[in-house]
Amino acid sequence: MNKVKSLFCICIAAVGMQSIDAQTRAELEIRENPKLATGKYLAYEAPTTPLTPAPEGYVPCYISTYARHGSRYLTGKDKYEPALTIMEEAEKNNGLTDDGKKTLEILRQLAEIAENRYGELTPKGARQHQELAKRMFENYPEIFTDRAHIDARSTYKTRAFLSMAAACVELKGLNPKLNITTDASQHDVYFIKYKNPIYSDSCQHNADSVFTEAEKRFVHPERIMKVLFKPEYISKVKNPGKLECDLFEYHGISQSSDNMPDLSFLFNGKELFDLWQLNNFEWYYEQGPSPLSGGKMPNLARNLLRNIVEAADTALVSKKPCATLRFGHDTNLAPLVALMNIDGFNHSTANWDSIPQYYQTYRMIPMCGNLQLIFFRKKDSKDILVKPLLNEREVHLTGIKTDCFPFYHWEDIRKAWIELTDKIYLPELPEDYETD
Repeated sequence: MNKVKSLFCICIAAVGMQSIDAQTRAELEIRENPKLATGKYLAYEAPTTPLTPAPEGYVPCYISTYARHGSRYLTGKDKYEPALTIMEEAEKNNGLTDDGKKTLEILRQLAEIAENRYGELTPKGARQHQELAKRMFENYPEIFTDRAHIDARSTYKTRAFLSMAAACVELKGLNPKLNITTDASQHDVYFIKYKNPIYSDSCQHNADSVFTEAEKRFVHPERIMKVLFKPEYISKVKNPGKLECDLFEYHGISQSSDNMPDLSFLFNGKELFDLWQLNNFEWYYEQGPSPLSGGKMPNLARNLLRNIVEAADTALVSKKPCATLRFGHDTNLAPLVALMNIDGFNHSTANWDSIPQYYQTYRMIPMCGNLQLIFFRKKDSKDILVKPLLNEREVHLTGIKTDCFPFYHWEDIRKAWIELTDKIYLPELPEDYETD
């Protein structure tokens, strides 16, 4: 039996085990704030916890970021049609309960507002980036001074480009004398939206069996079918598990639009937590350090982390305040956070019940999720300090020592990240290989 199969067997054995302590943190947080269960669809909210001031004499000089686009619509018509078709067929045959009728009305609203805007940024998503840019400006005015160069880059996806535009327009309005340059090009794909199907497929060759087991564990649609459909109609619903998952996705995406009703009335606390765990596990497997995918998926952020180091080297040599702002996607932010081992997100566990203790999508990749590195200089000193922020919250870089948390010495960070990225090998893709 090979290593991957052995690990899979360990995980299957863990399905029958309960580790209450491991789940307590995420369960309690979701119970207190059920919106967290929507994971990657969570609409961004700025934290209220105050940030630690820099040590005496240290002044902000450079900011480097990677931000996910803001709230969006679902990415295609095919995301909306399956559930609508099932629900409308039930409506024609008088098979819906009152809650089923209410659900169908909300689905129609969600589908209507997204028509011909599939995958695009919503007004709420643009506003998230405007507000994020404003907070950066207000928190670090020493960086956003007259003639400071703001290098903004996004992927070529409309939602990322418009997120960049929203942020840059906001910054320009706050200081018209900023020197802002923007770019959205295939040229930067190697770091800003990197994909490597050859590498991913080699790590995820057991995906079908893994996801089948995950669905058995977390998807239990029986109660919700009784909420939606009259007793005599339930047996006519094909693939109720997929319908439950689709409805959970619509519940999540409803947060992306202002004044849009959600589907919270459909799900009880256990269902919310289980469906979040399903999605959370998928991310842990596909983008995180799951041993079922070899524990190496965060390596896909290698080029992005290297770009962060190299851009910082250039910026710090100039001695002038500046910023590098990158706008992209959850599929790049999640592996970056794990590769940097922020707050232990790179912890690998074969016990499914333990995953929520170490890995939570709502902490990493909400809509407008962002990583910020704030650099500080001190006059007549070569020491440069860096404060890492994940979604504007102070975090630990697990494995890198510091004597001044939440600040780290750039010399220590740079050394660790150069050594880390030097060790990672990613197979080259053919020149004509299409990854998107």
